[in-house]
Amino acid sequence: MSEEQKNNSTEEIKEQEENIETNENQEEASSSEENEQQQTEDTPEEIIKKLNDEIDSLKDQRLRAVAELENFRRRAEKDQSDALKYGMANFAKEIINIKDNIERALSSISEDARKNESIKPVVEGLDLIAQSTATTFEKIGIKKIDSLNQKYDHNFHQAMMEIEKSDCEPGTIVQELIPGYTLHERLLRPAMVGVSKKPTTQDTEEANSDNQES
Repeated sequence: MSEEQKNNSTEEIKEQEENIETNENQEEASSSEENEQQQTEDTPEEIIKKLNDEIDSLKDQRLRAVAELENFRRRAEKDQSDALKYGMANFAKEIINIKDNIERALSSISEDARKNESIKPVVEGLDLIAQSTATTFEKIGIKKIDSLNQKYDHNFHQAMMEIEKSDCEPGTIVQELIPGYTLHERLLRPAMVGVSKKPTTQDTEEANSDNQES
C-alpha cells in the first residue's frame, strides 16, 4: 500500500469517527429538548399534584423516622429499667441464702433456751437481723412466694416429693421445704415443696377399715 493510500484511509476513518460523534451529540440534544418540552407541557395542576405527592412522601418519611426514634427511646428506657431492677439478681440470691441461715438458726433454738438469760441477747440479736433483712427485701423488691395450700405452679415451685392426702385436691402444696422468692415478679429462686396426691386404693381401704373398727 502506497503512502497516499494510507493517508486516504486514515482520513476516511477520521471522517467516520466525526460523523458518529456528531450523531451522538444530536441524539443527546434531541433527548434533552424532548424532556424540556415534556416539562413545559405539564399543566399547573399536574405540577401542583407532583409537588403535593413529593410533600406527602417527605411527610411519610418524617413520620416513620419519628416513630423509629420513639421506639428506640422506649426500648432504651426499658433496658435501663430492667438493668436497675434485675442487675442485682446475683446479689439478691446471696442475701436470701443469708436469710435462710438466720431462720435455721432461730428455728433450732428451743423455747427453754430462749428463756436462758445467758443466750437471750444472742436470740434477740438474731431476731433483729431477721427483721432488718425482711425490711431490706421489701425495699429492693424481693418477695417470698406464698406456697402452702396453693396449687402447684411449675413457674414458681419445684416439687421435691409427693405426699398422699385425701383431704385436699391433688397438686396442692402441703409442705414447704425451702421458701422461694421473686425479684420484681421475676423468679429468683423456686420454692422447694411437697405436693399432695391421691392415696392408693390399698391405703384407702386400710384407712376405711381403721375408721370402721374405731
